[in-house]
Amino acid sequence: MGVDAEERAGFREEGPASEYRHPVLDMHVHPPFPHAYTPEGLSYAMTVNPQGVSLFEELREPADFLAYFHGLGVDHVVLLAEEAPLVSGMVMSEDVVDFATGTDGLHAFVSFNPHLTLDPLGRFEALRERGRVAGVKFLPSYQHFWPNDRRLYSLYGRLEELRLPVTFHTGLSRFRGTKLKYAQPVLLDEVAVDFPDLPILLAHAGRGVWYGEALLLASLHEHVYLEISGLPPRNLPTYFPRLESVLDKVVFGSDFPGVPSIPDNLRDLREVLGPEAAHRVLWCNGARLLGL
Repeated sequence: MGVDAEERAGFREEGPASEYRHPVLDMHVHPPFPHAYTPEGLSYAMTVNPQGVSLFEELREPADFLAYFHGLGVDHVVLLAEEAPLVSGMVMSEDVVDFATGTDGLHAFVSFNPHLTLDPLGRFEALRERGRVAGVKFLPSYQHFWPNDRRLYSLYGRLEELRLPVTFHTGLSRFRGTKLKYAQPVLLDEVAVDFPDLPILLAHAGRGVWYGEALLLASLHEHVYLEISGLPPRNLPTYFPRLESVLDKVVFGSDFPGVPSIPDNLRDLREVLGPEAAHRVLWCNGARLLGL
């Protein structure tokens, strides 16, 4: 499956209204590796989006996967490794880097579990030798560690030096084995203080419990962002009454395949925020982080 030059550049018509002529970046997508997830994780995704999960087998080639997202209205996709075998699965960083490398529009975020990887910095550098690494994803409540774990500080320092974004899962999760105490956004305050130039994305923006806390951190720290995957766009004004104060620090994510409809989310986000603000959330803020 190929894409034409205009699609590769990220500009195309999106639906009937031509005013939405800008690229879209999805910062939170789980790769099509069904063997890598726990049965519970796949079962939940099936209840939310059975079509998306059933397509995994058909979208095993990177170009086909990206073309599928083009059809949903998304031009660039961040694929997340997820090395959390006790909770959600073992989506290996090496596999995600291999899948994304060489396909313009796919971007790999690798993952490190401090209980499994004794030398995170060394492994990170090895992964960069393997292919392009666009960022890192941590799941403290799935991997059972505090974000300020000193075992990760040398890696944080290197990521800060490279200005690579780091996504941390925050807020509630449906999966057994999750330890919520590790998912509080305020735990990232110490990391943000110790690494003031490290771009930190709060995945799910404190979902279900800590919306105010997440917004506070984004307001206090220059490089802390709200990543709104898993949140119904129409509820954003309720969750974040002062969202307009940090609109340059909000990035879109779908949480595919755990979302009923990406096109519906894009439509709702534009209706709720308006075209100009939605453009910033759907493209400008995330593109700046990834250097696109």
